Amino acid sequence: MTGWDRVEAMVCDTELSGGLEMRVADPLWLLARQWQVGEFHGDDAAQPAAARVTGRSVPLVSFRAGSCPPGAETAGVRPGRPVPIPEGRPLETVAEATAEPGFGTAHLHAAVRAGRRLTRLLHTGGLPAAADALRAEFTLAPPDHAVTAGGLGRSAAELLVRLGLDGAGLARADPARVTRALAARVRGDDLTRAEAIVHDWRTWYRARGGFDGEPGWDEERVEYTFSVAARGPKGEITLRAPEHRGGHLDWHSFDLVTGEQQAHGLDAAAGRKWVKTAVPTPVRYTGMPASRLWEFEDGQVHFGDLDAGPADLARLMVAELATVYGDDMFSIPVAVPVGSLTELRSVEVIDTFGGHTTVPSTAMADSGPGKPPQRAWRLFELTGDEVNTDHPSPWLLIPPTLAGGLDGPVLERVALTRDEAANLAWGIEHLVEGPLGRAVDRARAFSSSSPAAPPPTGEPAAPGDRWRYRLEATAPPWWIPLLPERIDPDAAPADLAAQVRLRRARMQAWALLDPEQVGPKSELLDPRRPRLLAEEQVAKDGLIVERAWQSGRWHDGSMHVWLAYRVTPGRAEPSSGTRWDLLDRTPTGPHIRRHR
Repeated sequence: MTGWDRVEAMVCDTELSGGLEMRVADPLWLLARQWQVGEFHGDDAAQPAAARVTGRSVPLVSFRAGSCPPGAETAGVRPGRPVPIPEGRPLETVAEATAEPGFGTAHLHAAVRAGRRLTRLLHTGGLPAAADALRAEFTLAPPDHAVTAGGLGRSAAELLVRLGLDGAGLARADPARVTRALAARVRGDDLTRAEAIVHDWRTWYRARGGFDGEPGWDEERVEYTFSVAARGPKGEITLRAPEHRGGHLDWHSFDLVTGEQQAHGLDAAAGRKWVKTAVPTPVRYTGMPASRLWEFEDGQVHFGDLDAGPADLARLMVAELATVYGDDMFSIPVAVPVGSLTELRSVEVIDTFGGHTTVPSTAMADSGPGKPPQRAWRLFELTGDEVNTDHPSPWLLIPPTLAGGLDGPVLERVALTRDEAANLAWGIEHLVEGPLGRAVDRARAFSSSSPAAPPPTGEPAAPGDRWRYRLEATAPPWWIPLLPERIDPDAAPADLAAQVRLRRARMQAWALLDPEQVGPKSELLDPRRPRLLAEEQVAKDGLIVERAWQSGRWHDGSMHVWLAYRVTPGRAEPSSGTRWDLLDRTPTGPHIRRHR
């Protein structure tokens, strides 16, 4: 018989603060403790005095809209063309900027707003005749697919059509046509000054996300898909943002294209090499314990009130790292360029005794034969980044993005949700942009434009109940049906789940209602052409897509404004009320009140 002994801990208290405080009643015990740990012998007394960091930084040079790499056009997805990343602009203004509305009352307001700015510039420059000439040439047309909040909104739209200047049409017009329009009323130096003002105005229009460049918004997947690349002598390293839904854009929004770094990676001579020497600074945090046993601690020391049970090994390790080894941590500040990929080639530490110690890369130490393929600790590392002898440390991405910004009022809000009972999805247009550049509530606009029901005639007015048969009860006219359809009717049965998409449809009952208030009116569900959505993007709880103006200040102090979408998780919407063959009991009498 074989026997053994095992020691098991019995937890008396789950709080760790008492054991970490090391309370003593006799100060001489501290001297014995110092002798025990070797402080009197001066062991391990060397401290970092300097650090020499060698690395290279590769700038991001190109931007490409679309989610597929070059050469994938045969899959049915065409990527955008690569364009240089503009200097002096944050990446959000390039990746998120969408064109201003091109139809309806929202387009009317956008065109008038742009034209009003040009008119003001011409009047300030003493050229009112030039403004009148452009207004006569670029007239506004009545909006189609208009949604107005009753008679007041309709009157405002008519006034804008009569007095406004079509700034959007002027920005897209041929410069020769603009010159001919100006030459009809201005001559000489006035014509030259007017052309210069119009040129500067067109530059401003393009810079605010108007019509130049291919947008990163994927309207079928309802998300932003784009990539940026750093180019070197052997090729490029591509960083892709496949599922950006608007908002803060940072390193975690990008993935390194797997395999592309090894096939087309930068060689050792690529990028800008740099060597920086700095003094390591001890890491400090509020309330950390003293580094020596002899030093008495004040009341600011706080251990976080950590509670740990027998199985909380991870919590115990974090507490030990912060309290026992906190004074052994140093930070080395290294400034790297904004909008670049940075790789550390080597880190050499020089101590107070003149010793030189090379600190190896943790990623290289954790990689190799017998090591797990995915390391557990990968903070600030890009997905798909793999280290090797030519690439000893992971890339550090510093994207040219904003630290924060301001969100304007929501101009458009559309909820995409499923309806399992009806076996379809809905695009619910809660808000759309109106003629005055403000959001219009579609439910309120429909209620205000619908005439009141006439009182019944030829029927007794006695109180009581009546029965009414209805063939169907349809959804509200701002609920847009999205019907599933097969992408490939000849696909195998096993692939049918992946071969379904949603197509915008219409309700037959819309023919009986006011055409100004029914059907899609939003930019997201553009009614001018067929609208398709990826079926897997509309989950059970749905999505909420909002469009609003964004603004932010770049590090050089310049202000940037762009129009962007924001996608957030939705919530279960109420039933659409679509039913058939209904027999309703309609109460009558003076006690009935009408509820909205």
